[in-house]
Amino acid sequence: MKKTIITRRITIDAPKEKVWDSLADFGNVQNMSPNVSKSYLTSDQISGLGATRHCDFVSMGAQVEEKIIAWNEGVSLRIEMFDPKHLPMMQGMQAYFEISDQGNKTALKGIFEYGMSNVVGDFFNSVKMRQMNIKSWEQFLAGIKFNVENDENVDQKTILDLMAVEE
Repeated sequence: MKKTIITRRITIDAPKEKVWDSLADFGNVQNMSPNVSKSYLTSDQISGLGATRHCDFVSMGAQVEEKIIAWNEGVSLRIEMFDPKHLPMMQGMQAYFEISDQGNKTALKGIFEYGMSNVVGDFFNSVKMRQMNIKSWEQFLAGIKFNVENDENVDQKTILDLMAVEE
């Protein structure tokens, strides 16, 4: 399976601990993403290795289950997405976040990777899906920035600073 890997960076005007606390609030990703309409924990564990959540996406009635598969407290985490619904031909989805202190700011690196289930999916990815996923990933990182800096939840109407997202 050929993987598509989307790597982006954003600087957040907040201390590293505040950014980490937002990422670690695993059940509430809808507060940071304009593309997630609803999320909730599906495990008794609220964060850390093994915590799970459910996400409903704004478009296509898409849904996914997610699990934290790597956790380096205050530094990085990796999430595996599984049991997708209405996400055509996507498989092997993971998201990785890493933060680093930049004085009074925080650098957030986000990597989204996924594969397609067949050659039709590979073609669809090359002509449309990859660009859609890049846009969605950039909106998510800009949403994290907005949420952390403004202490406000993000939704589809939130005006996000997409120019702050870097390759």
